Amino acid sequence: MENEVNGNSKYKILLVEDDQFDQMAFKRMVKEQNLSYDYTIAGSVSKAKDFLEIDEFDVVIVDHFLGDGTAFDVLEVGKDNPVILATGAGDEELAVKAMKAGACDYLIKDHSRNYLKVLPEIIKNAVKHKKAEEELKKYHDDLEVLVRERTEQLAAEKELLSVTLSSLSDGVVAVDAEKKIMLFNTAARNLTGWKFESVDAKHVEEIFRVIDGKTKKPVESPIDKVLSSGEIATGSDHDMLVGKNGIGCSISATAAPIHKKDGEMIGIVMIFRDVSKEREIDRMKTDFISSVSHELRTPLTSIKAYIETILDDPNMPEGNKTEFLSIIDEESDRLANLIEGLLEISKIESGTLRVIRKPVDIAAVIKHVCSSLQPLVDKKDIRLKTVVSDDLGKFEGDKEKIQSLFANLINNAIKFTPEQGQVSVLVRNQDKELFIRISDTGMGIPKKDLPKIFDRFYRVHRPGTQIQGTGLGLAIVKEIVILHGGRIDIESEENKGTTFTIFLPLAADSMQGLIPVKQNGSAS
Repeated sequence: MENEVNGNSKYKILLVEDDQFDQMAFKRMVKEQNLSYDYTIAGSVSKAKDFLEIDEFDVVIVDHFLGDGTAFDVLEVGKDNPVILATGAGDEELAVKAMKAGACDYLIKDHSRNYLKVLPEIIKNAVKHKKAEEELKKYHDDLEVLVRERTEQLAAEKELLSVTLSSLSDGVVAVDAEKKIMLFNTAARNLTGWKFESVDAKHVEEIFRVIDGKTKKPVESPIDKVLSSGEIATGSDHDMLVGKNGIGCSISATAAPIHKKDGEMIGIVMIFRDVSKEREIDRMKTDFISSVSHELRTPLTSIKAYIETILDDPNMPEGNKTEFLSIIDEESDRLANLIEGLLEISKIESGTLRVIRKPVDIAAVIKHVCSSLQPLVDKKDIRLKTVVSDDLGKFEGDKEKIQSLFANLINNAIKFTPEQGQVSVLVRNQDKELFIRISDTGMGIPKKDLPKIFDRFYRVHRPGTQIQGTGLGLAIVKEIVILHGGRIDIESEENKGTTFTIFLPLAADSMQGLIPVKQNGSAS
């Protein structure tokens, strides 16, 4: 807008003046002071409006009283330009009114026209003021754009962070230096049972309560450890998070400090996850190792003791020797069965367990299994009842695995049934499937244990009446059923007995695929 011409600032000016003497005085001033003004003169309000509608001016100088109106009529049209009001009939009230209407300055005319001496400086200041306003407006507009862009960027980053945190399976909690919650993701909500709206700005102790899983006493959380040490901290292997509903779950937690650039700690972020399953598996494996060690040690100890007895007594009567050798043989079979079970589980774990399908005589398999278990049946005076339908039809399967299935289930039924109880085996053809039902009148399975009964290494804890076993039998049974494309149901009630029901496709071409195990009744 501003150009330098011969050392003077060149401004485009509109003079609105109906007095010809004032017009001539303005022209003379410009010439005498050698002002490089590009000026236009309008003698009326209407002319001024015409010029303002088709052109832009750096400054508009307007007399108050004009033939067809006043300076305020010009202000309405040219208020976007710096307007200087000049009048010989002015007073303070008029000046205030003009400034409120948008004029940038006000001049009082005198008869000697001395006001023209200061007019160039006023014009210069008006242009500078206008330029400053434009620069300020541009700065404001640029700042507004920058703020909007930054706000949109922050909103996008916040949304991305929110989506990322929500998609994490681990719980994330961030607190300030006073331990007030600032961030709480979906996983944290699910693990604690609290919603973010309920925990925002609350102290973390109100929401995140950690106890020792063994002693049930409160323990120091990783957040407190970070506050005291200023370094990354983790929880213990026994930490348990107590949720809003009072139910606890085993957790693994790690917390780290949040620092400003100058190193000041302004908060703490903690990541935690539910490790109940992992710790349960660890416990089961520990129990399994202990159980297997016991199961191996017991027959080995017995075998070694009887062998040493035989060796120490060369003159032992043949009857005693035969009895001892028979016991050694039984214990050897027990060891072999245990090792077979471990090998079977190993094959299942590695995915190498396969079904070799051939016609299987189910009646013969059951007869063989029951015959091998007869000594145990007799010992406990249990009634073993078997009903095998004559019209079973053709069944194709893996004979060894089907035999293992019956052996595990019938043996379990006998083991967990008290003396003079009953074990029943029913096999029949039902809708092109082999229907197998094995039931007993034994101890039954507690409701809380039913969901885990087919888990590998899992054994029901029975204080005072613990029965030895490895917890592998039912896991193997489940895998055999699935490999044959069948399904297995279980119904059980404590102190009343258990019933396993199995459905197997009769022929290989009728396989239904892998069907998940189902637990009914007090399912476990």
